[in-house]
Amino acid sequence: MQRVNIGIVGAGAISRSHMISLSRLPGVGLNVFDPDTPRARALADEFNAVRADSLDALAAGCDMVWVCSPPFAHRAALRAAIRAGRAVFCEKPLAADTADAAAIARAVTRSGTRFYMGHSGRWTEVFMLMHRLVQRGEIGEPMRVWSRRMGYLDPAQSPAWRLDDRLSGGAVVELGVHEIDFIRWIGGDWTRVFARGQDLLQPGYQDTMIAMGELAGGAVAHLELSWSCPRYLFQRGVEGRDGSLLVDDQRITQVELHRPGRKPRVFKTREDWQDPRTQENFSLRNQAKAVLRDYRGGAAYPVRIEDGLAAVRVAAAMRRSAHTGRTATLSTKGAS
Repeated sequence: MQRVNIGIVGAGAISRSHMISLSRLPGVGLNVFDPDTPRARALADEFNAVRADSLDALAAGCDMVWVCSPPFAHRAALRAAIRAGRAVFCEKPLAADTADAAAIARAVTRSGTRFYMGHSGRWTEVFMLMHRLVQRGEIGEPMRVWSRRMGYLDPAQSPAWRLDDRLSGGAVVELGVHEIDFIRWIGGDWTRVFARGQDLLQPGYQDTMIAMGELAGGAVAHLELSWSCPRYLFQRGVEGRDGSLLVDDQRITQVELHRPGRKPRVFKTREDWQDPRTQENFSLRNQAKAVLRDYRGGAAYPVRIEDGLAAVRVAAAMRRSAHTGRTATLSTKGAS
């Protein structure tokens, strides 16, 4: 098996989650860089990884740069990877705003860099199952695709950049791209959106978003997103002409199929979203395996940079609509 040395950019919580999975995969070596030297050293020691002193040193010493830094720092990490001629995996969102996201996409295209977009929701078994059920026609033509994701982000436990809309993009960019991408994966590109946002945690940080949209496939999109809700709530659904599908966080290992006049059917997955013993996130594991299969010449990785760019553009359109009170229109030119 071809050995792959991976350079992790960032030493925060999401980096650790990725390293739990990567450290368990055969033929993988790990390197770490973070400008916070003590934090980088602690993470490197935990996973027996090599600590680099700079982005350029990290890129020079690895085969693939694995970007897990905050959204505003993704562009700098990508530049270092391109200078070194390395492949890149980028954790969502692609960037904090459309300008940086578009610049990253142009740089990747011009350089021919092998790029892997990290939208881990596409690798969660229950959502892969839901997607397959839609594709095989269990509910007929999809007419509404929706997501409701709510939880609480404690400002006292969050880094300063996360609560700064300019650096994180607000909750709709940093968190909402998961749901935006899911809706697009099921129903096609977003073409129009109308949204309302709120700043309940602290003034100036948009932590809540409610949006309605139209999709190129003809379906309606509906998103409710909040990081200011003390009660955790996560549901996704697809309603079609012949029935509906539901995933609920209280039963996260199953998809419910409902049809008029029939008893509900339940489709179950093999595993939960996380290993309770090791804390391994199975969607990150599945995603990492898919990246390495492609890198080693196996099955092609299906989530492209265009998918990351499209998600940021939709999130930005929601923010624009919430600010202006008007419907925002999106172009699907160049989208996958």
